Amino acid sequence: MLTTFLIPPHPDLNDFIFNYSLCKSESSIKSLALPWIAHHDTSLCFYLADVPTQISDGNAKPVSVNINRITLFGLLTQSRGEMVFEGNYHTFIIEFKPNGFNRLFGIPASDICDGVFSANEVIGNVIEKFYERLVNAVSIRQMVSTTDKFLFGFLNKRKVVYSNDGITRISNQLLTNSLPNISQYACQANMSIRNFERRFTEQVGTSPKLFCRLLRFSVAVQSKMANPEKSWMDIAFDCNYYDSMHMIKEFKQFASVSPVAFFEENPFLSQETFSTFKREAP
Repeated sequence: MLTTFLIPPHPDLNDFIFNYSLCKSESSIKSLALPWIAHHDTSLCFYLADVPTQISDGNAKPVSVNINRITLFGLLTQSRGEMVFEGNYHTFIIEFKPNGFNRLFGIPASDICDGVFSANEVIGNVIEKFYERLVNAVSIRQMVSTTDKFLFGFLNKRKVVYSNDGITRISNQLLTNSLPNISQYACQANMSIRNFERRFTEQVGTSPKLFCRLLRFSVAVQSKMANPEKSWMDIAFDCNYYDSMHMIKEFKQFASVSPVAFFEENPFLSQETFSTFKREAP
């Protein structure tokens, strides 16, 4: 059984961070195959105990890999198979808003799209010291405070960070309205369509249309996890798919299997429990 605590970032980091999340297993896990499916966000993952030992690309036999204890996952546009985990599952994850990573660290999201990186090679060795503070934290509250300070260190180094620029406004709008209307969004951002798509891809990691599809897929998965009894037909309707067959086609592209098969192969997804951690007012 996995328990995940969802933690809001400091209010001054809301333009960049969607959530912190702390996930723990109740006991040591003999073997857990985690689906490595397409996802719309960039994240920093800190393995505070054991790390995944194998991956499979879905077509070949599992192969051993060297996943760093501090890993940067770029936006992923297709399924990569699965990660195999054994041991004590204890992770802390920083989930970035669509262009939050780019704005905070100044690194083009398009450069890390579909990639998995040792975070210190991208961000620098300062992240190793932060990792040690996370491991040694005695409470969730201390972990949260440590993370806020770490991110503020990068924010304060940025000479100019616009909180209301066109790409930021539009990409955040898409989190609540993922119906793509590129011409309308380009107009709202006061850009030509070509310039809007170019800048969106650089800052978010992929084109606006593909990002909307990835986001809709993620929402469908999360909806089923939160409401296992909900029918796939209702989820397809709620997530603005044309029909059930449209949703099935997208699942096969982004998860390599149909929606029903995906949850049958990963029953623990419906068993994971989520709690919202209330942080102290700043």
